[in-house]
Amino acid sequence: MSRCCNRAIVPRCCGLLALVAAAAAVGGCRGYTARPLFRPDIRTVHLRVFDNRTFWRGYEVDLTRAIEDEIKLRTPLVFAGPGRADSVLSGELVSLDLATHIKSEDDVVLISRVTGVVRFRWVDRLTGADIVPPQSVSDSVRVAWMTGEGANRLLFEELAMRVVDQMQEPW
Repeated sequence: MSRCCNRAIVPRCCGLLALVAAAAAVGGCRGYTARPLFRPDIRTVHLRVFDNRTFWRGYEVDLTRAIEDEIKLRTPLVFAGPGRADSVLSGELVSLDLATHIKSEDDVVLISRVTGVVRFRWVDRLTGADIVPPQSVSDSVRVAWMTGEGANRLLFEELAMRVVDQMQEPW
């Protein structure tokens, strides 16, 4: 007799479990989208060399290269000249600060933190409207046993990721 009862309960339990799983799947996917992360009407970008508001010269070129590499890596955008691009990305390196955390007895920097702020704007060249209005992103990296050049390169890569993150469509 207990066999009969088990057979009757199993289909009801399976049906209930399937219903709960479907509800969890639908609720768990709320907020996700199958749309592209970048605007489909913007296919090309002209990347201007970023300005530099700091007193360290040459870093604007390194930052621009890092942003160019990140755009190539993470977006479907193709680079074009200023008159042929659908959009223009421009900006400036606003600040770059180096803080020493640990020095050796010989006064050699062992651990430091480099912090930077970038202000940028992404504009639709045809309409003049902002795709991404002017905004700032900042980041910092902690480095050990590196020269300033290596630390700045790491920082610029992080800042480039922040810029490209902001270029994505909002969910």
